[in-house]
Amino acid sequence: MTRNATRKASGSLGDDGRPSWRRRSGLRVERHRATMAHLASVYPAHTDTGFGERGPYIGVNVTGGGSGFFFDPFELYQSGHLTNPNVLVTGDIGSGKSALVKAFLGRELAVYGPRRMVTILDPKGEYGPFAAARGLPVVRLHPGGADRLNPMEHRGDPTETVNRQSLATALVAGVLGRPLDPTEDAVLGWAITTLARPGRPFTLADVAATVADPADELVALSRRTPLELAQAATPVVFALDKLLTRTLAGMFDGPTSVRLDWDRGPGFVIDLSAAYGDDEALPLVMLAATSWLAAAHQRDSPRRVIQVIDEAWAAVRHGARHFQGSLKLSRTYGVSTWLVCHRPADLTAQADDGTATAKIAAGLLSDIQTRVVFRQPPDQVPVAAELFALSERERTWTGQFPRGRALWRLQQRGAVVHTVLTDTEQAVTDTDQKMRSTQGSSLTNSGTDSA
Repeated sequence: MTRNATRKASGSLGDDGRPSWRRRSGLRVERHRATMAHLASVYPAHTDTGFGERGPYIGVNVTGGGSGFFFDPFELYQSGHLTNPNVLVTGDIGSGKSALVKAFLGRELAVYGPRRMVTILDPKGEYGPFAAARGLPVVRLHPGGADRLNPMEHRGDPTETVNRQSLATALVAGVLGRPLDPTEDAVLGWAITTLARPGRPFTLADVAATVADPADELVALSRRTPLELAQAATPVVFALDKLLTRTLAGMFDGPTSVRLDWDRGPGFVIDLSAAYGDDEALPLVMLAATSWLAAAHQRDSPRRVIQVIDEAWAAVRHGARHFQGSLKLSRTYGVSTWLVCHRPADLTAQADDGTATAKIAAGLLSDIQTRVVFRQPPDQVPVAAELFALSERERTWTGQFPRGRALWRLQQRGAVVHTVLTDTEQAVTDTDQKMRSTQGSSLTNSGTDSA
């Protein structure tokens, strides 16, 4: 068989001797596979519509053809993209979490003015430069200081007695390292109910005094002698004494001493850095502070509040149930709570697996629809993938993101966004100044983002 006959038999040539593909109509283009990076250069005008342009500019939508990415939880709630305004920001040290949060807060105040208020719980004391730049007063809580907050403060809310009982129970259980037994819980709850009846302000010191001297009414209800009831309540008395004389002393053991402008002020920062080095005290201090904040935000106001809880793991260690309850009120009072932590597992690792507390902590993640995932350490990538239901490609991204880049997941939609900072914002958000100082080193770091 000749060569031409062989080619004709294989179908590559027609009867007229021409290749078969040339007899077909139109232009034949070879099959080709390309990435979005290549297609973006071929079709440079194609971009993702994203979630609209209402709200402050965040940065570049990397997976949207380089378009701008804008975000405001309240705008997205009104447009139907979100059904709750809370946000979780997680990422490794130096990945850009703080830079994003501080830039976003500053832009919220710049775009919306008095329609927005910013409240920040700062356990590391790193929001000082931001507060100074934006005119936010700083409430510095430390033993022997002049600033005090009363977590038992009276605000006239119909549920505040239950909330006070929940807080006191969580604080005492945190000190004891175990749940309260029925008698201890009853004595503590009754003491708060008794103090709340007149509608007058009271403090944790008043609660401790009432628990130490139970009234005849409670003695009769318990069907115990006064001595037996006093003995049963002794662990609660000692726990409250420790809170008042050591853990919360000079911070939450008296009436509120600070005056804040809730109507027109830009917000404030609560500096808890005095307790940051104490792993035992910090969760209790964070619990008291978040409870005070949650109660303070339950007011009738047209303003929308952005509440930042840094080192959020400490806030849920002893008070996951109490904290979850305050998050569920976000829509009612117009509050967007931003939880910031290094690893997503930090929020679920504060209790033994299978316990009610562990399940509640895990439920916090499901209650938050906006998740901002910066670079994760290798051992945390599988955890993040499971908790956030990441795709295989998203899982790969989260382990390789450069500083300042994150995966934004809003319900079922997502985008990879690189935060863009101005020179002024870089100076205000930088938490690595000492590490990047040229003094004592011949090396410099060109990075501009913060942790």
